[in-house]
Amino acid sequence: MEKGILKELGLTNNEIEVYLTLLNKGSISVNEIAQRSGLHRQAVYDALERLLEKGFVSFVIKNNKKYFQGIHPEKIVEYLKEKEEKFRSILPDLINLTKLPREDTFMEMFKGKGIVKTVLRDIIKEFEKKPGEVLISGVNEKRYMEEDKIALSQYLKKMRKMKCKERVLIKEGDRYFVEGPQTQYRWILEKAFNPTPIYVYGNKFTIIIWGNPNYAIIIENKNLADSYRKQFNLLWGISKEVDK
Repeated sequence: MEKGILKELGLTNNEIEVYLTLLNKGSISVNEIAQRSGLHRQAVYDALERLLEKGFVSFVIKNNKKYFQGIHPEKIVEYLKEKEEKFRSILPDLINLTKLPREDTFMEMFKGKGIVKTVLRDIIKEFEKKPGEVLISGVNEKRYMEEDKIALSQYLKKMRKMKCKERVLIKEGDRYFVEGPQTQYRWILEKAFNPTPIYVYGNKFTIIIWGNPNYAIIIENKNLADSYRKQFNLLWGISKEVDK
């Protein structure tokens, strides 16, 4: 049985053992639970107390003795729906918390195959507030197409629709482009080309690190973003027009 799913519901190992024992054996006493689960009596008591609070267990009293039983698994679905409804009731308050003033620097790190989609979606989300320009260096467009062609296509379509622009520095001689009025390319000397993609948009500075797994680091800091803009514009000024 996949006990990991029960763990994801917030149950501890002892709680899982007690609950599964009750499902298998029906209404039984603490002593019987301990014997069948292999847990110490005190561990069983502690697990039962928490399971009762969570609503996974009930009990009846027979001859002045408690007999416990696990709730039917279908009722767990109702339990989860109730939790979701409670969460949704406080969701507006939680969202409002995200609008409070933050520290000057806010950083997030992502890893895995979906990092390209994550970064491109973050750019679109940023420009939904106010259309703008994203500055990009260290890009190999062919690599992006191989990593997530669909995400890149959706991103470019939304950039065009929102009338946003991007300026991209690529390695001299690279002729793999994405077509569209949203993007302007320039060549930078190969010896000055850094193959680590860097983005700046709004107050965000984002880095993609190719590897196994891939990583994306999104840093929100106005001073850092403005500093990179200055650096990018200097490189843009000495870069070459792309000969298409």
